[in-house]
Amino acid sequence: MPDLTTSQASELAAAADAAAVLPSQHAAIPALCRMAALDPVTGRAANTRELLALLKGDEAVLRAAFEVAGRMLAGDTRPDGQVVSVGNASSDPLMLLAAGVIQSSMSGEPAHAWAQVKQHPPARRAAVLAVLASWLNYHFAGLDPIALAVQV
Repeated sequence: MPDLTTSQASELAAAADAAAVLPSQHAAIPALCRMAALDPVTGRAANTRELLALLKGDEAVLRAAFEVAGRMLAGDTRPDGQVVSVGNASSDPLMLLAAGVIQSSMSGEPAHAWAQVKQHPPARRAAVLAVLASWLNYHFAGLDPIALAVQV
């Protein structure tokens, strides 16, 4: 997917602001939006810098990034409410963990999602957040991976 256009990035920022229901979550919005606005492939270097900064920073901000991303993606589900990761890596543990973050957000249990993610080493946490940022990029660029999963 390409980098988001200015209007798509504005929609992303507005959605992130709406998804940050707690004042403490607003600290995660700038980094999450910068990551999601970039093409997941060509923006790897910039996203790696963002992820490293989040990992080295306050754990509460990292947790907030997961909570906000999960809430933003909670609408991207099948009609039965299930989160489906698509593509040739759909059964990959990182994809399943990312889908679990969204599923926990849908059921109003972001603390459960963070407890699952926190069990993993920092590099895996960063990888899962990168997956969520990629899914946000796809969503705001106009690709609906859930529609693709239902039709396949």
